[in-house]
Parts: sequence; C-alpha cells; structure tokens
Amino acid sequence: MALKTNDQIILEQIIKERCAESDDELSISEYFEIYSTSEILKDYDLTYDDIAYGIVGDGGDGGIDSIYTFINGEPLKEDTKINSNQKKNNIELIIIQSKTSASFKEDAVIKFRESAEDLFNLANNPDDYTARYNADLIDKVKLFRDAYSKLAKTFPKIEIRYFYATQGDEVHPNVAGKVPKLQDGIAKMFSGAEFSFEFIGASKLLAMTRNVPSTSRILEVAESPIGTTAGSYLCLVGLSKYFEFISDSGSLARSIFESNVRDYQGSVVVNTGIRKTLNNKESEDFWYLNNGVTIITPKAVLAGKQLTIEDPQIVNGLQTSHEIYQHFSQFDDSTGDERAVLVRVIFEDDEEARDRIIRATNSQTSIPPASLRSSDEIHRNIEDFLKSNGYYYDRKKNFYKNQGMPVAKIISIPYMAQAMMAITLLKPDSARARPSTLINSDAEYKRIFSLDLPIDIYLKAIQIMKAVESYLKPENCGQQLERKITTNIKYYVAMIVSVKLVGDKDGIGDKLAGLPIINISNQIFEESLKYVLDEFNNLGATDKVAKGPLLVGKLLKYDEIQTLGL
Repeated sequence: MALKTNDQIILEQIIKERCAESDDELSISEYFEIYSTSEILKDYDLTYDDIAYGIVGDGGDGGIDSIYTFINGEPLKEDTKINSNQKKNNIELIIIQSKTSASFKEDAVIKFRESAEDLFNLANNPDDYTARYNADLIDKVKLFRDAYSKLAKTFPKIEIRYFYATQGDEVHPNVAGKVPKLQDGIAKMFSGAEFSFEFIGASKLLAMTRNVPSTSRILEVAESPIGTTAGSYLCLVGLSKYFEFISDSGSLARSIFESNVRDYQGSVVVNTGIRKTLNNKESEDFWYLNNGVTIITPKAVLAGKQLTIEDPQIVNGLQTSHEIYQHFSQFDDSTGDERAVLVRVIFEDDEEARDRIIRATNSQTSIPPASLRSSDEIHRNIEDFLKSNGYYYDRKKNFYKNQGMPVAKIISIPYMAQAMMAITLLKPDSARARPSTLINSDAEYKRIFSLDLPIDIYLKAIQIMKAVESYLKPENCGQQLERKITTNIKYYVAMIVSVKLVGDKDGIGDKLAGLPIINISNQIFEESLKYVLDEFNNLGATDKVAKGPLLVGKLLKYDEIQTLGL
C-alpha cells in the first residue's frame, strides 16, 4: 500500500476534525460530499442549504453524488421562476462525484457516461429509468431539462462541467482516458456546449480551501466623485462600467445584493420604464431620470477614477441594477452609450447602522415592510439567542460559513422559516413545496418572524427539526428510506412529533416554547414516522401529495389525532 502524501494526511485530518465539530451529525462521507462541493462551487456563493439541495448520492445515482443547474449564475430549484423572455441566457450544469477513497477509478467516469446517455438524451424520458436511478437524481435532471426546453428558443450558452473529487493524488492514464468518450457523448447531445472535466485530488482541494475569494470590487467612475472626510462618495458611473461592476464572468454577482432583500420585481411598471429608458440611447442622460444606486461598504479607497470598494452591498437600486444587467447582457455593443447612473457609496463599518441605512434608503419606495427581512430586529434577536445555545443563525448569507463554523450548526433564514412553518403553523406542505420562496408572502413572513412570539420557540423548532432529520437516517430509524422520501416527509414527521410533545395541535408554538427542554423518546419518533408514512403511502407517496394540502388534512383530523394517544 502506497504511503499517503502530506496533503492527503492533512486533508484527512481536516475532514475528521470538522466532522467532530458537528457533534457527529454528519458521517465522514457525508461531510466530504459537502466539503468538496462547497470548495468546487466556492465562486457561486452557495449556502449549505443550496449545497444540500443538489446532493443526490444515495444508491442508484449513476455515479453522481451532486448535481446543480445555474441559470445566469442563479441556482435553479423547483420553485424558481424562469424568465423565458430574456434574450441572452447562460445555462450551467455541474455534476460532481465525491468519494473519500485514496484513488481515482475508471468505473466512476464510465458511470458518468452511462448516466449521461440515459438521462440527458432528450429523446429519452427520465421516468423510464426509475428502476436504475434514484428519484432525487431524476428530479434534478428534470430541472435541467425543463429549463433547457423553456430557454431553447433563446439559443442559450450551455456549459456542462464534471468534477471527480477524491482524497487521491495522481490520476492514472487509464482513468483520464475514459473522459474523451464522455465528452463525445455530451457533444452529440448538446452541440456547441462547452464541456470540461476536472479531477480534484487532495492537493487541489487544499489549494481551493486556502484560496479565499477577494471581497473587494473596483468601480470605475465617469468623473471625479464628490468625497467626504468620512470616506463616502457621490459619483457618476458609465452604464457599461456599472454593468462590469455588478457582473462576474457574465453572470450577475448576486452576493453584492444580499443586504437588499427585496426580490427583483420583474416587469412591473417601474422596471418597464427603466427598460424603455435604457433601450433609447437618444433619451436624456440616464441619471436625470433615475434615482440611482446606494452602496454600503466598510471601506472605500479612490485612486484616479477607480474606486476600490471592500465588501460592497447594494442596499437601494436593485431594480435599476437588474435592468442595467439585463440590458447589457442582451446587447453586447455598448459603444456610443455615454450615459451614466448616479451611485452613492456610503462608508459605514457598524452593522446596526448599516441596517438603519438599508431601511432609510428603502423607506420612500412602495416596498412592504416585511420585505426588509434580514435587517429586522427579530433576526438579530434570533441570531443572539441561537448563538448562546450552540447554533449560528446566518442572518447575513454565508457569514458563519465564511468564518468556518460547523456545517450542522449553521441555520439559514429559509431553513428556520421551513421549520417554523411546519411546526408552529402546522403547514408542512408549504414548507416542502417552496424551499426558496416560502417567505415571499408578507402575511406568512409576519406569522413566522414576529417579536410577539417567544424567542425560545425558534430554538425549539430547530432542535425538533434537527432531531427528526437525524432520526430519519437508516442507522437510527431502522429503515432505508430513499433520500427523496425523506425530503417529502420530514416536515410532516416534525409536525406530528411536535403535536405529540405538547399533547395538542392548538397553540402549539407557545406550548413548545414553554417546555423546559426538547426530549423526544424513540417511541414518539417511531409512532410519528409510521403514522406519516402510512398516510403518505395511502395517498400515493408522490411529490404532489407532499406539496399539497391533502396529507396534512388527513394527519390532523381530530379522530386520527386521537390515535396518537393525545
């Protein structure tokens, strides 16, 4: 047996230590999947929830451990709306195999080729391969295929990228020699698609880990800006230069919009007006007709006409920025367009003050108060309370991930919303159906995140959700549940566990908050899982059942609740 290299030894130690930090909620192989995928997709600024969404390795995976589709840099999920009217689009399909083995094997590349021939050939129906591939993989393939079909009329740029990650070192020529056949197969199915295949070993993974992306961006201004002694600036920026500032390799740099928590409003009246103005080069200068953009930064340095901005956050002007991005994405020729946008760059290193600025700069626009999400006081309270109880609430996207906090201890706002929706509002169907758009409704948002709720309920909801997820693993529940089944039922199991814990479905939030500790017996888990599975299977055990109201209605019928011993 060959001796391990220093890089292999260091990588193995890192993985073991980080697994231990998560209190063994993740196995070595589970953590390696998350870790390797996180490093491979580092430039996409994904949360751990986003990464977990794409993991499909569960037997019958065709050599695919995780699969992700990005539309114009945006991760695609089942509730993502696709704008088929946009003229220029970029579709990226990323497929990863992550194995803790110390070598690369030919079989992995062969499986990649076989699964591609079966699932990516548009002449084949993915549902015809359910005996060979698991449901989760087939669903993720359908996401890609549906998006491709919807955008085909726009002749999108297609990138298909494969990664094979192990704790190995060298790639044997026989293994690398299997790649061209995979490439030929992809080329026949998607003519003109860009193809790449990369072997990621211990040395490369460590290099990726050490590579910390720059958080600063350069904004080229049109004229000398008006500056203040505090380090803030008021400036005009050419439209094409602003497009460059908000873009990364042609995709929208979404990380700089995280503080502006409004969703892009699409073709509403104001955006239609911005679009018409952009399309008319002969109109008055753009900044005459537009309120401009506000950027907050902890540091900005001017050198000539270049403003270097550290960790920029666009807190006002999201609609304007999106329309500028869309305009220049569709029209490559920006020559002769000398129009500019007004940009305010505000220096502020105090986080609470930054939140006040976010609210102030959005206060005069017709935005529902609940749209200013992450800067709400309730989220600060949850963050502080969870931290004192061993969890890290990612009120600001990827803040704790970037600090290296344990994977299993980081709680995102969407994860909290799904747990609260299932447990306190008794709506596991909504939690399952809308993984990324759950709190777009202001009415639902206010019911979930409210200063009137006892702060302890947020901790209790997370403890129950985490306990249920842990129990549903085969080694704990004694059943080999397919990953897709687990995804479909876990919110229902959490709801029934919660009802059993307090003995009633009415006023469940207050009653859970009143419990001194969350202590779930094995009997409660067993009875809750059986109850949910029986009803789920009786109704057909489909996605439609999990996302619709019928199952929750059956589970919460008064007479059936009595069978739980309540």
